[in-house]
Amino acid sequence: MGLINSVFATVQFELLRVLTLRRLSVAVIMALFPPMMLFFLQAGGALAAPVFIMTLFCGMICLLSLLLWSTSNVYAELEGKSWTFITSRPYGRWSILFGKFFVAFLVSFLISWVALSLCMLVTADLEFNILQLVDDTDVSKLRIWLSLSGLLFLASMVYAAIFSLFGVLIQRRAMAAAVVFFVVVEVALAVIPAVVGKFAMTFHMFCLLTHWVGWIPPADSTNDDSNQILNDFILVYGRQDSWVHLAVIFATTVLSLSVAAYVICKREYITLEDSQV
Repeated sequence: MGLINSVFATVQFELLRVLTLRRLSVAVIMALFPPMMLFFLQAGGALAAPVFIMTLFCGMICLLSLLLWSTSNVYAELEGKSWTFITSRPYGRWSILFGKFFVAFLVSFLISWVALSLCMLVTADLEFNILQLVDDTDVSKLRIWLSLSGLLFLASMVYAAIFSLFGVLIQRRAMAAAVVFFVVVEVALAVIPAVVGKFAMTFHMFCLLTHWVGWIPPADSTNDDSNQILNDFILVYGRQDSWVHLAVIFATTVLSLSVAAYVICKREYITLEDSQV
């Protein structure tokens, strides 16, 4: 109960910090960016694949918010000269890790979910052309909204854990290291048709998206053969069940938080006072 109370106190404190005018303004701007872009693209007649663009923009907002709120979990306390006080409290280090993880996960999910919901309102009158590859049932807009909401929930959870681990391992350049990690692992490796590509969470996210919604990327206009697209998809991504991808995502979250909890308890961090001695 002591650990739970400490984490809850950290969550309360961090949520109060989020509710400042400056941070709320940033959150509102980030949430409004995807629907505004969709509105302008729709007005200009350049919205050819609305679900793909919606997913891309909302995913970018989710990633950016996680970079802002997850990677500074330790360095913010070192810079604010509160690390010594935190380490003197029972479960102080763990409360900072898990409390800030939960707040980063919650804030990032809410921002991206609000952006997604507004995007669905902007594109309410559009026809969604989605190619079914795994499920033969018709896809309604409610199912698309629920599926994308679930994916944003999973993405906020797993990347909040991974970026929190970066914040524990690297203090001053944690955000830059997280960006490099995402570009190299989650973008470059994810497109490699090999076992190494399955270590990227974006690989499992895309497979879940295809299972729950269908094929949303713009297809080649010269190739409308759904069987060919299905064969290419199975060749590159395989055909595992949804529970396999969900298990990998949850396991990665638990593993990242476990490693971060071990490191933050065993590592001695240099405070600003110590660095000036």
